[in-house]
Amino acid sequence: MKQFLDVWQPTVYDCEDSSLRYRRLFLFVAGTLFLLFLPFVGLAQKAPNAAKPLGTSLKGTVTAQNGQAVAGATVKLAKNPPIGFPATAESDENGHYEFHNLQAGNYSISVESAGFKKAEKAIVLRDEEESVLDFRLDIASVVETVQVTGMAPVMSTESSTAPVSVVTNAQLVTLPTQQEQVKEVIPVTPGVVRTLDSKLVFKGSDENQSLLIINSTRNTDPVTGSFGITVPTDAVESFAVYKTPYDASLGSFSGGLTTIETKSPADSWDFNITKLGLTVLGKNGHIAGLGGANPSVTVEAPLIPHKLLFSEAFQYEMKKTTVEGLPWPNDISKKQGFNSYSTLEAILGTNHLLTLTVNAFPLRTDHIDISALIPEPASNSVNQSGVAIALSDHYEFESHASLSTVAQYTRFDSDAHGYGEEDMVITPQGYGGNYFNTWSRRGKEFQFLSTYEFSKKEWHGSHEIRAGVDVDWRGFFGTTESHPIQILRADNSLEETITFSPVPAQAPSDTVFGEFVQDHWLLNSHVSADLGFRLTTETTGRPAGAAPRVGLAYAPGRDEKTVIRAGAGLFYGVLPLLAADWADNPTRTITQFNSAGVPTAPPTTYTNVYTAGVNPLVSLALPKQPNTTPRNVTWNLGAVRELRKNMKLDLSYLNSRTSYLFVVEPFIAAAPAAESFLGLTNRGSSNYHELEGSLHYTFRDSDQFNASYIWSHARGDLNSLSSVMIPFEAPVFRPDVYGILSSDIPHRFIAWGIFALPWKVTFSPLVDVHSGFPYSSVDVTQEYVGTPNGLRFPTYFSLDLKAYRTFRIPLWKAKNGKDHHFRLGTYSLNVTNHGNFNTVYNNVASPNFGQFVGLLYRHEGMTLDFVD
Repeated sequence: MKQFLDVWQPTVYDCEDSSLRYRRLFLFVAGTLFLLFLPFVGLAQKAPNAAKPLGTSLKGTVTAQNGQAVAGATVKLAKNPPIGFPATAESDENGHYEFHNLQAGNYSISVESAGFKKAEKAIVLRDEEESVLDFRLDIASVVETVQVTGMAPVMSTESSTAPVSVVTNAQLVTLPTQQEQVKEVIPVTPGVVRTLDSKLVFKGSDENQSLLIINSTRNTDPVTGSFGITVPTDAVESFAVYKTPYDASLGSFSGGLTTIETKSPADSWDFNITKLGLTVLGKNGHIAGLGGANPSVTVEAPLIPHKLLFSEAFQYEMKKTTVEGLPWPNDISKKQGFNSYSTLEAILGTNHLLTLTVNAFPLRTDHIDISALIPEPASNSVNQSGVAIALSDHYEFESHASLSTVAQYTRFDSDAHGYGEEDMVITPQGYGGNYFNTWSRRGKEFQFLSTYEFSKKEWHGSHEIRAGVDVDWRGFFGTTESHPIQILRADNSLEETITFSPVPAQAPSDTVFGEFVQDHWLLNSHVSADLGFRLTTETTGRPAGAAPRVGLAYAPGRDEKTVIRAGAGLFYGVLPLLAADWADNPTRTITQFNSAGVPTAPPTTYTNVYTAGVNPLVSLALPKQPNTTPRNVTWNLGAVRELRKNMKLDLSYLNSRTSYLFVVEPFIAAAPAAESFLGLTNRGSSNYHELEGSLHYTFRDSDQFNASYIWSHARGDLNSLSSVMIPFEAPVFRPDVYGILSSDIPHRFIAWGIFALPWKVTFSPLVDVHSGFPYSSVDVTQEYVGTPNGLRFPTYFSLDLKAYRTFRIPLWKAKNGKDHHFRLGTYSLNVTNHGNFNTVYNNVASPNFGQFVGLLYRHEGMTLDFVD
C-alpha cells in the first residue's frame, strides 16, 4: 500500500501535473461510486415493464442422425464476439429447447450431449422475431471434423468494428504449426507479422505496444509488455485478433489486440490425457534423440453438481530446435516448462456466476538467440515463472442489465544471463565470448475492472450501453549488471571497448486509472454505430488522456449481402516500466583504439537521462520522469460482400499512426572533456498503411478455405525502446534513424484450409509467401552503411501440411458410456525445402558480406492425441 500511495506524492517540478492527477483521481472515485450504486438503481427500477418480454426468442429441436429426439442436450447461446457468459438451456424429452427475452444481435450457439459430437452454428436474432434453429448431431464414433460456422462472421450491420479474425480450439490444433499454441497461430491472421527475432507485430506496432486479454484481463509481462503469459491449448475455447478494436472498454495499448476465451467447466466428471506430443530430433538424416514432448491432461469435476464446477488443464512443454550454420551438437535451443490453468465456477443462480481461475506458467529457454552468427557461449538463457489469479463475478438483473466485476493479481518473475563472465566480443563475423548483460526482475500487477451493462434502450433504434471503471497497478524490483564489450576488426585487432558502471536495484511502478462509456446503436437493420469515450490518467506516464472512438456500418440494399464499415479511434498505451527508471541503467564508457592498440582519444562516458525531446547538451534542466505514453490514431474503411452462400470477400484499408514513442538517442559532446548522454526521448513515431483483400469460403458444413493478400508500408524510428531493450539490451546503440521498420513486408499472400478427405482423414494446408525482411549493412563499429534497412532477405515461401485421422479405442468406454478416441497425425513444415534464411553477414568488413545463412529446412513430425 505504501508503494501505491508514494506514486501520488507531488513533486516540485510538476505541480500542475500533480493537480491534474488529483482531479483525475477525484473523477475516478466519483465514477467508481456511481458504478457501484448502479445495481441498486437497477433493482429499484424493477417495474412491471422491466420484466416484459422483448419478443425476441430462439427455439429449436435437437435430433440424432436417425431423426430420434435427443433429450438432456446442453444448449449454450453466447454473443458473438463473446460478451459476458452464455445462456444455457437443456433439451426436453422431445429434443426441444427455447430461449426467451433475448436482445437482438449476432450469436453463436453450441449443442453438446454424451455420445454425440459437439455442434456449433451462428445466427442473427432480430427484434420482435422468433427464430428457429434445429440441430442434427453426429454420433461420437464418426471422425471428428472442424466446425467453424459458430465463429464465422455473419453478414449484418450488428458489428461496426472491422472484421476480426477468430480461431477456434479445433482450428488451433488442426493448422500446421510447430506447436499447437495461440502465439504460434496468431501470425496466420492477416496483418500480423512474426519477425526474425520472433516478435509479433500488429499493424506495424510491436507486441510490447499491443495487448493480450484472457477473459477480460490483460495478461502480458508487466515489465516489458511481451506476450509471455500463455494458457494450455485444451483450456482455449477460441481466440480473436483485432486490428481496429473501437470498444472504449479496452484500453492501455497502442497496437493490436488479441483476446482469448477459455472453456467453462463441464457439469460431468471426466479425465483425459489429451496429448502426448512426442517428436524426434533429426540430424543429417538420422534420429538424434527426443525432439519434443507436449503431454496434456484435462480434468472435469462437478464438486457440487449444477452448483460448483472445477476444471484443470495441464500442459507440459519440452521443445528442442536445431539451428543451421552451427556445428552439431552445439546447435540446439531448448525450452522446457509447464502451464496449469485451473477454473472453479460457482453457479449461485440462473443469473449469478462467480469464477476463480489460477494460471501458472514457468518456462526456461536455453540458448534462445543462437544463430549462425551467435554460437552457444555468446547466447542467452531466459527463465520465467509466475502465476495469475483472477476472481470474476457476473450478475444479471431481471431488467437484463448486468454487472461484471473482475480482480486479478499477477506475479511475473524473469531473469536472463549469458554463459560466463568473459568479455563479449563483436567481430565482422558475428559474436564471441559471453553475452554482456544479465538481469533479474520480479514483476507484479494488480487489476480491477467493473462494468455495468444497461438494459436495452429504445430511442431512434436500439441502444446497448455499457459503462465502467478500471485500475491497473504495475511495478517490479530488478537488478542488472553488464561486463565489458570488445569490438574487433577483421584482423582481430581492437577497434573499441565498452565498459559499464555498477548500478543500484531498480523499483519503478505505475498506476493507470480508466473510465469509459460505450454505446452500440442499431438504428435499423441497415445502419449501426459504435460510439465510445475513454478517459485515463497515469501516475508516472501521461496525466490525462481522452480517447474517443467511433465505428459505423451500413448494409445497402434489401438483401444485406454487402456491409460497408468505417471507423476511427484514439488509443493510449501504458508507460513502459523500462522507461520509468531509465536513469538507473548502467552508464556506458566507450574507448576507441588505433591498429596498434593505443587509444585515439579520451574515453567518452554516456550518462543515462530522460530528455523529453530536448537536447541535454544545451539544456540545463531535464525532467525527472516521462509524463507521457505512446498515442495511436487508427482509422479504417472497408466492405464485405457475400459472393454466394458461405463465400464472402473482404476489402479494407487501414491507417495507423503512433506518436510519443520512447526512443534511445546518443548525444555526443563536441569537447572531449564535456559530458555526453544516452537519452531516452518521447519524440519517436511510426506510420503504417495496409490494404487487404481476403476471401473466406465454407462448404459442406465443415470444410473451409481462407486466402488473403496484404500490401503494407511500415515506417518509424529504428531506436524504439522495445527494439533496443527487449528481449535483450543491444550491445551497441547507434544514432536513431526514421526509416523502414524491420517488420516491413510490402507484399504478403497467406492461405489455409481445413478439409475432410475420404477414409475419414482431415487435411490442412497452409501457404505463406511474403517479401523478404529488411536488414542494414554496418561497418566495424556497427554503424549504418548506406540506407538503414535498405537491403532485404530473399522472398519467403513456405508450404506447410498436416493430416490426421481419429480412431476409436476399443473396449474403453467412459462411465457415461461415451467412447474414447485417439488422433494420429503427421505434419510437414516447408514441404518444398525452400531456401528461407534467418541470418545474414551484414558487416561490410566480413569476407562473407551479403551471404545468407541459417537455412530453415523442411521439418517433419507426427502427433498422437487423445480425444473424446
